[in-house]
Amino acid sequence: MIPRIALTILTLVLPACVLSQELDCDVTITTSQLTTEAKENLANFESQVKDYFNGYRWTKDDFGNDKIHCSINIAFLGMTSPNHYVAKAFIGSQRPVFKMNQNTAVLRILDDKWEFDYTRTQAMTHVDSHFDPLLSFFDFYAYIILGYDADTYKDTHEGGKATEYFQKAKDITNRAIGSGQIGSGWDVTSQSTYTRGQLIEELTNPKFQPVRDEIYRYHYHGLDLYYKDEGKARSNIFSAIEKLAKFQKKVNQPVLLVRTFFDTKYLEIADKFTGDQEEGIFDKLEQIDPMHIQTYENLKSKSN
Repeated sequence: MIPRIALTILTLVLPACVLSQELDCDVTITTSQLTTEAKENLANFESQVKDYFNGYRWTKDDFGNDKIHCSINIAFLGMTSPNHYVAKAFIGSQRPVFKMNQNTAVLRILDDKWEFDYTRTQAMTHVDSHFDPLLSFFDFYAYIILGYDADTYKDTHEGGKATEYFQKAKDITNRAIGSGQIGSGWDVTSQSTYTRGQLIEELTNPKFQPVRDEIYRYHYHGLDLYYKDEGKARSNIFSAIEKLAKFQKKVNQPVLLVRTFFDTKYLEIADKFTGDQEEGIFDKLEQIDPMHIQTYENLKSKSN
């Protein structure tokens, strides 16, 4: 895999017209709860959204053929007025593990606070100057996906690229709040409740930088080291997990970034430590990540 920084340098010598798009996004929609008329109105929606993500240059960097694989699964829940939809979306992304011929999930989020207007003849055109409940939602998550991916590589994490992408998502959030979108998923709430506003508040707040640093450690000094030194890789992974738990305890409040990390990674974590010789490893994981205690319990019983 070409390091992200090398791909960035290519932008200095390649004309903009040949630079590749950054995202390879799979889009699916579910409309089973809608009327026939409402479904017909959405006939072009799926393909439009896919083109919106994959046909646009989100950054000035060149990702070459190393696009970020992501998915947006949109479930339409109903309509509150003509052409006004209520929906929820699952957003996921993944990236390759270095020299391991496998991928790892980087982000898994369920956003259930989304409403927007849409008509079949409506064009989806990128406009950065104002807020739109439909398109700004897509823009926000495009930059979240880019930022999360960049935070797992050395040069883009330490070089500030991830923060740059997150700031673009923050700008979108500020426009949303300035447009009176409080209560529609853009506001900052308690860390125990997921909102776009709360997520980006933590991602851009220096107070929560240690969480991002440990997510980086988990991927770059953990997963990406497996091909060379499995023992050291596992040690670094568990160190990152322990430090996330210590940070959570230190701030003495729920941290959405920590919860999102474990929601994304708990199955992978369980798999990495199945068969581990360290006594009580799953007991430790249960204390660190009690939300997924049943998974750890099941694997602990199989290991005995």
